[in-house]
Amino acid sequence: MNNQEIRDLLIKELAIENLSSEAQDEIVAKIGEMVLRSLTASIFERLTPSAREEFSRISTAGNPALIQEFLEENAPGIHQMIEEELKKTLDGFKKQGK
Repeated sequence: MNNQEIRDLLIKELAIENLSSEAQDEIVAKIGEMVLRSLTASIFERLTPSAREEFSRISTAGNPALIQEFLEENAPGIHQMIEEELKKTLDGFKKQGK
């Protein structure tokens, strides 16, 4: 699932299609931050101590392609983890809205 697919899914699931692009971007960014924090914690738990150190170093460098490559090699099931975290976060928002 790439960034555009994630963005589209969030917009659809949160029913914010009718908002301005700026408002959509703001909402997607905030939710993305929440998902990223939770996902990072989950990934960190699954990595070996040496991989954790490397992940910290790579994350600090801020190169998304390098981070993605590292995760695909060192965090089996990363794509499934992303989907699960998105679903969990969206479910939480839907429950709050009721």
